[in-house]
Amino acid sequence: MRAGYSRAVSTPRAAIATLRSATEDGRLDDLCTRHGIRVLTVFGSATSPDGEPNDLDVAIVFEPDTEGDVIAVVNALIDLTDYEGIDVMDAGRAAPVARTRALVEAEALYESEPGAYAEARTAALLLEWDTAWMRQLALETLQR
Repeated sequence: MRAGYSRAVSTPRAAIATLRSATEDGRLDDLCTRHGIRVLTVFGSATSPDGEPNDLDVAIVFEPDTEGDVIAVVNALIDLTDYEGIDVMDAGRAAPVARTRALVEAEALYESEPGAYAEARTAALLLEWDTAWMRQLALETLQR
């Protein structure tokens, strides 16, 4: 628990509902603008109607030439949602497969300008496809 943080712990489903509501009323726009975020998505088990998720996975892509502070983003999201089980992935620095999962198999909640999400999603797919041969080679090497 963060120092000075004493609010009740929410649930992953309540947290994602809060983020969706914050998308509609502009609170998420303000948070993302303050932190230099270009794209924000939610992905993973909390976006699926099946089962009970353990956490809320959030992916962010920072604006170009921005030194993003992931810890500050995590803290801002906790403050917004009253939920501490938020895992934030800096998708701009993530490995290709993780980046694709976070940006393609996801629900986009914020983009700083029209087309930013499509651009990030396309870049993730292209990177995964371009590096697939290296992952295949690594698997074949491990099987020897």
